[in-house]
Amino acid sequence: MKDQNKIVSNWINNESQPLVSIICTTFNHGDFIGETLKGFLIQETNFSFEIIVHDDASNDNTAAVIQEYADKYPLIIKPILQKENQYSQKVNIWSEITFPISRGKYIALCEGDDYWIDKQKLQKQVDFLENNSQYVITWTDYLIKKGSELEATDFKETLSSVYTVDFNTIFNPYCTYTLTSVFRKESVDFSKFKDYAHFKDNTLYSLALTNGKGAFMNFQGGVYRWHQGGIYSLKALFFQRYSSYLNIKEIFENIPQARTNNIKKVIASLLKASAFEALKLRRSEEFKNDEEPKKAVAEFLDKASLSLKIKYLWRYIKSCM
Repeated sequence: MKDQNKIVSNWINNESQPLVSIICTTFNHGDFIGETLKGFLIQETNFSFEIIVHDDASNDNTAAVIQEYADKYPLIIKPILQKENQYSQKVNIWSEITFPISRGKYIALCEGDDYWIDKQKLQKQVDFLENNSQYVITWTDYLIKKGSELEATDFKETLSSVYTVDFNTIFNPYCTYTLTSVFRKESVDFSKFKDYAHFKDNTLYSLALTNGKGAFMNFQGGVYRWHQGGIYSLKALFFQRYSSYLNIKEIFENIPQARTNNIKKVIASLLKASAFEALKLRRSEEFKNDEEPKKAVAEFLDKASLSLKIKYLWRYIKSCM
């Protein structure tokens, strides 16, 4: 009750205009969404925030858990409980539903199976953005949870306390996870989302970076949950790599500022990884019934150097033995 009163009083003091809109998208996260919402509610800030939770017609108890929290914290939590799945209808949940109704100067993102662990996470990121106008988006370090085990990244040792992210450094290393991102709402033109057939969170980041720099803040702000219900966990590694390749290639083609040597190398690396992963699918039904592995291999061989082609063909021959 004490914690609840603290949260509510923080809101009553400044409920007219939240500085931050926390946006959480969820689907069949009944086992996790409670922990996610608790991670939002424990935030200690000198500003008000709203929590917009979008459930995309889950068929488990996700909506019930969200409604329970919304009933308990009606001033803070705004639930959007869909009756029909919007993602399957090609609706971009962010640009078409949640972002337009957000009232904050800043938007913080976290999906319904991840969660925050640092009570000062929002305060630290917002303070940084308020005091550094040349930056438009921030991320933090995170832990990875597999089952009951928590694994740390090596960013604490390999990156500075504030690591600047732009088109010359983004994805090297890949430290820009959605669950820790906070960005200036005005830095992103949401109407452009529809121009991207292979839209991902990387597209959002890239659109923001056309208007300023990004900052990776080297403290552990949240937990990325690795589980069988995750979006990519049941997909073969080829499809993960090729999906990322198409996404980054599309960013490169659509955003002039993204045409850097760094992005070129990332694209080439993802295509190479896609082609070599396709070899592992060669005898599977996925390979026989899906054109993407064949397209990836053909494009890779068309662009690869002679030595790389020889290496690939040798791997192919070995896979046939």
